[in-house]
Amino acid sequence: MIQPIQLGSLTIGDGMPKICVPITGRTKEDIIRQAEGIRAAGADLAEWRADYFENVENLQDVTAALSTVHAILCDIPLLFTFRTRQEGGVLDISTKDYVNINASAAETGLADAVDVEIFREKGAVQQLIRKIHQNGCVVVGSNHHFTKTPAKEELLAIFDRMDDAGADILKIAVMPEKQEDVLTLLAATYEETKRTTHPVITMAMSGMGAVSRISGEIFGSSVTFASVEECSAPGQLPIGDLKQMLGVLHRSMR
Repeated sequence: MIQPIQLGSLTIGDGMPKICVPITGRTKEDIIRQAEGIRAAGADLAEWRADYFENVENLQDVTAALSTVHAILCDIPLLFTFRTRQEGGVLDISTKDYVNINASAAETGLADAVDVEIFREKGAVQQLIRKIHQNGCVVVGSNHHFTKTPAKEELLAIFDRMDDAGADILKIAVMPEKQEDVLTLLAATYEETKRTTHPVITMAMSGMGAVSRISGEIFGSSVTFASVEECSAPGQLPIGDLKQMLGVLHRSMR
């Protein structure tokens, strides 16, 4: 049975999927504008994609930007994410720098959760997860496939690796090549919710996978990602449309 996780006053893993909107600004001015838009749009959760930030390798600038975003969002929880190019992000950095950036974000106390790419070097991942937990942050273990959808058995094995590493929330994104791939992801999501106590987040990207972004209450994905300005992944729906569809589905289920 899933044991919900608290991010501030927000409960992940219970009820309707929570809507997360990414911040993808390159400059501090862009980041501020997008954070204000997220607050105005009524998102449940914000994700700062720090790999887009032009000064991300300067930890003082990262902390300053985090402080600004935190103040703008008020009570909206914040997920800090540095997505590497290998998993669909903007930059390639060394594992050492990856650990330092994410650990520093946790140490500020300004992020409620930190994303950790689970397939980086195993020892570094374990070290990073320990540091994040020591600073009272939730760990979102993540894995992204931008060219394919692994078989269900492989997806379940990835969830197991996240679980074993100590992640609090388990996240997988895939790219469907055919409709059956979306069914594979949904089946793996549903099965994982019967195997783990951790909240699960999944999505099939692109337009073909859009149904996975609205059906989390049925199949078990606890967070869905939407856009206000720019998308951070293919197939993200505008937040207004997503809110409406989630609400309709929730009412029909009741």
